[in-house]
Amino acid sequence: MILYVLRYWPTLTETFVHDEIAAVAARAPVAIAAFDPRGDPHTAAPPALVHARPHRWGWLRALPSLLREWLRAPAIVPPRVLWLTTLVRRARRVHVHFAGEAAVWARLACRRAAVPYGVTVHAVDLWKPHPALADVLRDAALVVTVSEHNRRVLRERYDVDAVVIRCGVDRARFAAPRAPATPPVVLSVGRWVPKKGLDTLAAAAALLDRPAIVRLYSDAPALPGVDVRGLRPRAEIADALATAAVFVLPCRRAPDGDQDGIPVVILEAMAAGVPVVTTAVSGIPEIVDEGVGWVVPPDDPAALAAAIRAALDDPAEAARRGAAGRLRLGERGFVAGDTHAEMARRLGVGVTSL
Repeated sequence: MILYVLRYWPTLTETFVHDEIAAVAARAPVAIAAFDPRGDPHTAAPPALVHARPHRWGWLRALPSLLREWLRAPAIVPPRVLWLTTLVRRARRVHVHFAGEAAVWARLACRRAAVPYGVTVHAVDLWKPHPALADVLRDAALVVTVSEHNRRVLRERYDVDAVVIRCGVDRARFAAPRAPATPPVVLSVGRWVPKKGLDTLAAAAALLDRPAIVRLYSDAPALPGVDVRGLRPRAEIADALATAAVFVLPCRRAPDGDQDGIPVVILEAMAAGVPVVTTAVSGIPEIVDEGVGWVVPPDDPAALAAAIRAALDDPAEAARRGAAGRLRLGERGFVAGDTHAEMARRLGVGVTSL
């Protein structure tokens, strides 16, 4: 059995984790250990058995197994690590998404149980690192990351040779015929966190001077000139992409250092054939350039508005770049079937020994 360890489950915005686990679970027995729920609405059904960390009175029911585990090797150990160790002992391999607190606890549990673990480094876990990140990376049997940019940083800062496995997308999921709305829809999707640059989008909307609807699927507050719809499930985002004229995500490096890896929603927009307006932050240039969209500086509402106007004023060019983006996903290794197969191989699925 392969045990995936996650800080949060379920969560609406980490569809790439759900898809990877579902793909691996189709090939081998898989379970999920989750420390906390985020309580997001509209989350998909879990692709594997979920073990949730006990909360409140649940610790009483878990006490016998925790005591047995502690007696194996008495030591000062957080109860959550003892709980995780009871699950790790049933696994032949452990993998953690995001090298934060969950990875720290998984490292301790795997050391107790003598089970190898791997970790996928995404974004916030690299740019706002946990104090124990170096230990997590050093002891991991497998370090995966989502971009060449991240891989270089891991080598330079931690002397780690990470494997790049993209967050691939299923192009068939976004293959609905394009039917851009009138007036045109400028679409964006993302959490209301500084690194997404959604305040820049709101400022650009005020400068647009074109008949258009700027629509944002986000947990953002009300924004002047922006139709904020809230966080919604992926099926609704796919429908929204089918009617969008252009997709916009003006990512930035946040004041606290946080930045995206390669936002999956940009890949989903490309899969839907929608031209993208974004910035050259982190790993984004590995998939987006002027051949498939428009690239502008971060924190520049005027440049962002100009790029959106360019897309709206030349629908034929926008369509050409959108179609090129869909093809580029396959050319550069961002297709889910391939990336999930590679992850399964790295986890030893189909291999008799690890």
